[in-house]
Amino acid sequence: MTRKRLLWLYILIFVVVSSGFSLQLPAFQVPQPSVVYDVNGKVIKGLSSENQIVIPLEDIPDSFKKAVIAVEDKNFYSHHGVDPAGILRALIADIKAGEVVAGGSTITQQTAKILYLTNERTLTRKIKELWYTIILERKYSKDEILALYCNSIYFGQGATGIEVAARTFFGKEARQLTVPESTLLAGLPNYPSGFDPYVHPDRAKARQEVVLERMAAEGYITQAERDSIAQQPLKYKRDHAIIGDAPYFVAMIREYLIKQYGENMVFQGGLKVYTTLDLTMQQAAERALAQGMKGRPEALQGALVAVDVSNGQIRAMVGGRDFTQSSYNRVFATRQPGSTFKPFMYSLALSSGWTQADMIPCEEVEFPVAGSPPYKPTDYGDEPYHWRDFTLKEAVMKSDNVVAVTLNERLGPARVARYAENFGFSGIKPVLSLPLGSTEVTPLQMAAGYAAFANKGVYSAPYSIIKVVDSNGKVMEENRTQQKRSVSVNTAYLITDMLTGVMQSGGTGAHLRSAVGRPCAGKTGTTDEFKDAWFVGYTPYLCCAVWVGYDDNRQVNQSGGVVAGPIWANFMGMAGAAFQPSDFPRPEGIKRLNICMDSGLVAVEACPRPVSMAFISGTEPGIICYWHQFEIPLLPELPDWLNPVPPEDEGDERNDNERRNEGGGEADDEPGDEPDNQPELPGDNDTPLQQIRIVP
Repeated sequence: MTRKRLLWLYILIFVVVSSGFSLQLPAFQVPQPSVVYDVNGKVIKGLSSENQIVIPLEDIPDSFKKAVIAVEDKNFYSHHGVDPAGILRALIADIKAGEVVAGGSTITQQTAKILYLTNERTLTRKIKELWYTIILERKYSKDEILALYCNSIYFGQGATGIEVAARTFFGKEARQLTVPESTLLAGLPNYPSGFDPYVHPDRAKARQEVVLERMAAEGYITQAERDSIAQQPLKYKRDHAIIGDAPYFVAMIREYLIKQYGENMVFQGGLKVYTTLDLTMQQAAERALAQGMKGRPEALQGALVAVDVSNGQIRAMVGGRDFTQSSYNRVFATRQPGSTFKPFMYSLALSSGWTQADMIPCEEVEFPVAGSPPYKPTDYGDEPYHWRDFTLKEAVMKSDNVVAVTLNERLGPARVARYAENFGFSGIKPVLSLPLGSTEVTPLQMAAGYAAFANKGVYSAPYSIIKVVDSNGKVMEENRTQQKRSVSVNTAYLITDMLTGVMQSGGTGAHLRSAVGRPCAGKTGTTDEFKDAWFVGYTPYLCCAVWVGYDDNRQVNQSGGVVAGPIWANFMGMAGAAFQPSDFPRPEGIKRLNICMDSGLVAVEACPRPVSMAFISGTEPGIICYWHQFEIPLLPELPDWLNPVPPEDEGDERNDNERRNEGGGEADDEPGDEPDNQPELPGDNDTPLQQIRIVP
């Protein structure tokens, strides 16, 4: 041995002796899985539950063992755990750099680190790793070390060990894995989050090809087998047994925690994560979506998200029909919201001096568009126009498109787009079709935006984590509600009143009210060609958005009120059991009147379509409906004194004097004189004008 190598050996021995650790193997460092709690302190299963299941070596597929050895440590069965020359080179590099910069760990070294050490990057930790590696090789056989390794490595998605990895990514036990599946899993531990096949399927596939290339180079497979395996498609699927509670919500929490604190801390650090989810409401949401999608095409998807209107805390989240089939969380998918976007524009109109009783015609109209043909909005249904005037409240109740576009044009699309930012939106396009949902948004954004109306005009940014505490009780982060005023209290109430009209007789959501079983407000939404179906609505306590559609933008061929509305209503009915039924509180300065929807004026008894409307005091109509006030019933037969030609004299060509003489009356009555037996007309004498009944 040269003098230089001997020097480094003495240094190594000195560091080992002076580092203060046992010369024997310590007990395994048992990982402390992190625990996630709901808002009521109940444990939400899923983040780390069953994240490690130990299986014997004979249950680990031979293809996986060969793949791991080929890609991680090709000399595993021939070395004694460490490569002295490689270790010295790495040690010198680390000493010069003042930190650990060199790698090249063997499978035994990685096993020692996983079982006995932390992820800290220090020289002492590296020396401990080398020492424990030597002891491991002396105490256990190669097969036993390989089994320890395969059962201990982290694959991503909360899966530690090959058994949980097989269930997490392919929905089966490890012994059932095919060669393509085994080789893909063998590549994940190198970079679990970066090669996650659910998030980065292309990267995962490319990593599998690297593994196959190494296996071919080591003679485990032929080049022909390599090519054949690489071409076989893979279908990712989760085992229901390891999904746990609220899988889409937990996956969102997991992704955030890993980004903030790292995988080791999340899955072995014993964090306590306190969230906003309500497990009871979550179960109601999952049942409502499952019931609403029952019997529908398998590829048709749905999403539901509910927030507490007072603070923006997410109470329930379902991102798809089946997490085992697709982990894509559609609560964050951007889709066109259809008519559910109209209330944001109408709130600007009401803030600008318009009232619920103001009227706009639904008729054929076109708007010039620079550089394009004129824009001609039409209504949903067989008839493109109603050919009559609408009050703003009825336009919302009926979801009239022509009225909405006309109002948007009068307000100014650019102004409406800027105004929408008050409700948490960004990038809204200032186009004429804006109120019809031409800009894509997420279900979570819609739920938070509508919640501002329920919360007296105060917008709350949605959030899911209240507090994160480490294993020692130290608070790592704590979040509080972030709020801003979007609209005035009065405007928020006026919009709520218009949306409660949607749920009443004549509104597009009237068929859903009984399922909710309490005062509620909401809006249907259906995009062009029936590609997206929506329902968004709220009670005084809870706001929920439901979306139904295809991921590839195929046509749903049903409206939001038909396919999304029942899911929303069923959830709100079940979730509402936690609250006492109550109406939306009316602020001071709001006046209610019955308004004729035909004229937009104060309704009289004869008005055929009266509806209750809310107004800021002083803005209500001051005129009684004259459309229906002065008409009298048409009698089957007019009295003789009003009939110029009595029935028996029809065709009689005699003059008036001759007829009067025959009848015994006086000739040449003076204008204004009337027979003694003439009945009084309505309005004669002292009959008050407003008491006259009018029947058209």
